Amino acid sequence: MSTNYFILSKNPANDVSDNSKDQVIYLNSSLTYVLPKVNIDYYTNRGLFENQLIDWSKQLCSKDKVFLDIGAHTGTYSISIADRCQHVYAFEPQKMTYYALCGGVALSNIQNITCINYGLGSEYQVGKQVLKIVSMDGGGSSMHASSGILLEEEILVSTLDSFNLSNIGFIKMDVEENELFVLQGGLETLKRSNFPKILFESNTEDKALFEYIYGLGYRIVKIGGYSNMYLAEV
Repeated sequence: MSTNYFILSKNPANDVSDNSKDQVIYLNSSLTYVLPKVNIDYYTNRGLFENQLIDWSKQLCSKDKVFLDIGAHTGTYSISIADRCQHVYAFEPQKMTYYALCGGVALSNIQNITCINYGLGSEYQVGKQVLKIVSMDGGGSSMHASSGILLEEEILVSTLDSFNLSNIGFIKMDVEENELFVLQGGLETLKRSNFPKILFESNTEDKALFEYIYGLGYRIVKIGGYSNMYLAEV
């Protein structure tokens, strides 16, 4: 048994008992995304960010394997491809972005997504870290940003290995220059799952990241149509 949800909107200036201007919104669509309003024109005219890449990624999923969405943002990947996976673990450290992720999962009534409010990294990053927020849509937030910082937020970071996950078939990783450290903190997890396919972002020529991935026995293929997206596979 599962619970379906609707949205109740109230005027914050009124008493809770004042129902005169309540709005009730019930969404009939099976998949619902809670998205940043600042990007409403883009979403209206072009759809989800990386929508073609999301569709392409479905072929990398399997109903008997786990999908890891590391840097899940508001869940566009997780929500879109959960039905192709045994289970999804969606990691998102930024507080309000994480709440939007959870809201989309709840409104979509998806039972096989677990949302986790942690950033992932290496052992030396474990604990409290400062996330630098560089855009009002939650995208691009990084522990490594040095310019264009709008806000800072304290987050919790752990290693992937600490979650003891297994049977992973596919990983999507978009963590704004922390990819190498995520892999270093997840080496045992990768080994345990026989080195699953990894879709990852690299905005610059990160030599250390690429050398580490090659050292694990992967080959790296650049994704056509995207200047910064790569697939690692054994």
